[in-house]
Amino acid sequence: TISSGRLVAANAGHEYPIINAENRGFEIYKDKHGFVLGGIDGMKYKEYELQLDRGDVLFLYTDGLPEAMNAENVMFGNERVAEVLNTCPDASPKELIGQMKAAADEFVGDTRQFDDLTMLAVKMR
Repeated sequence: TISSGRLVAANAGHEYPIINAENRGFEIYKDKHGFVLGGIDGMKYKEYELQLDRGDVLFLYTDGLPEAMNAENVMFGNERVAEVLNTCPDASPKELIGQMKAAADEFVGDTRQFDDLTMLAVKMR
């Protein structure tokens, strides 16, 4: 809930969330992945809980970000996503998104991309 910071989630084939908790820096949270949503009728998903405290930041993104490729067919990668976030750990969510977009754009250059790129950053107040 928004007031408590308690987050209940299930991963249906999405990328790992990246969290900056207690100002320790952004770290990839290796949640349990389920099969892609809607891929199999009746699929069961395992929920997990996260606690976001004041000042914690949650960064979510689609696979278009880590799978963005440059001219040498090298992917941007999840580790690079976390590295970029850690260059500006105190930035606002809006600034984090802008910084990430700029880093991804610089990485891919003029290389045509084949997937969407969606990002969400949330800071607990």
